[in-house]
Amino acid sequence: MQNNNKKKTGRKAGFIAGAIAVALFAWIFGLKGWPSFVICGLIAFLVGKTVGIMAQGVDTTKKAPAQKPIEKTGDAAVDGLIEKGLEMLKAIREENDKIPDVELSRNIDEIDSTAREIFRTVAEQPSKAPQIRRFMDYYLPTTLKMLSGYSKMNERNVTGQQAQETRRQIESAAAVVVKAFKKQLNNLYQDDILDISTDVEVLETLLKSDGLVDTGLGTMTQGK
Repeated sequence: MQNNNKKKTGRKAGFIAGAIAVALFAWIFGLKGWPSFVICGLIAFLVGKTVGIMAQGVDTTKKAPAQKPIEKTGDAAVDGLIEKGLEMLKAIREENDKIPDVELSRNIDEIDSTAREIFRTVAEQPSKAPQIRRFMDYYLPTTLKMLSGYSKMNERNVTGQQAQETRRQIESAAAVVVKAFKKQLNNLYQDDILDISTDVEVLETLLKSDGLVDTGLGTMTQGK
């Protein structure tokens, strides 16, 4: 969510709260002499400041640590693919900074983090690069184009029924993209999961054949 929007909201709420505090003080105590003006001004300042901070949200969280960089594979084609993808993710984050909608911004954060994990997986296993061809050629650039259009409509204050409907479509689409990207990441691990399952089955068979266990490994684990 854009920080400037939060600050504007906080200043507006603080100003209104301060004005109300002045009105209440004057109504209850009256404004007679400079001491009352000083006290009234101090109260208005403190109330306005407090409400302003609360309105824009107090950030008590620690600064998120820098993300671990994705290592080069040594394969020029794969490294170029990942670099291109990371550049698109950077552009997506820049668009996210312009978008005030909280839910949409949260989905964009998930899109970013999931896509980074996709590229990290490919960097660790370059042989998986062909599996993200459609992801790179269409899904990711289309997502960027969609979010860019959304932020431009907001910047230019485009109104009207069609514009509002387009915004709703983009907001709904972002949630769908999150699920699709997570499924893409899971698909990259599908072969690994099958390989592990096969290894477990072979290990069970060998252990049984050598008389080292009476039951399967899965049964032994459940019994603990």
